[in-house]
Amino acid sequence: MSLYREARTGRRRLWIAAGAVAAGAVIVVVFLVARGSEPTAAESLASLQDDVRPALAALELVPIHYESTNATTHAAAADQLAVARETIEANVDELRALDRAETDRLQEELTVLDALVRTTGRNAEVERATAEAAAQLRQLVRLD
Repeated sequence: MSLYREARTGRRRLWIAAGAVAAGAVIVVVFLVARGSEPTAAESLASLQDDVRPALAALELVPIHYESTNATTHAAAADQLAVARETIEANVDELRALDRAETDRLQEELTVLDALVRTTGRNAEVERATAEAAAQLRQLVRLD
């Protein structure tokens, strides 16, 4: 009977060793998959470029709405500017990682633009300010 027990014990050790090897392999595979899923710098920049496109589109619409003599359409300039500001604010950490000073200048430019769109009769200034803000954003995310 002791021979039977020894044979059984050896088989049990074999199963334990096989389980340990399998668990180690699973840990290695999980580590490699998790490490390989981080986006590259180019992928992160492309994602950020896609994320800020609504801000660029909104900035294009600001002077168009601002020029309108219709009060509702004129007020839409401020709404479009709000879309641009919210989009930039949602991505501010990524933008600051690219260039903190340029991001801060862009936000200051949008604050100046916000004051402008709440006035009337300053079409040239609004058009210049929106063009500058859009150019700053494009340069920041390397779209130019």
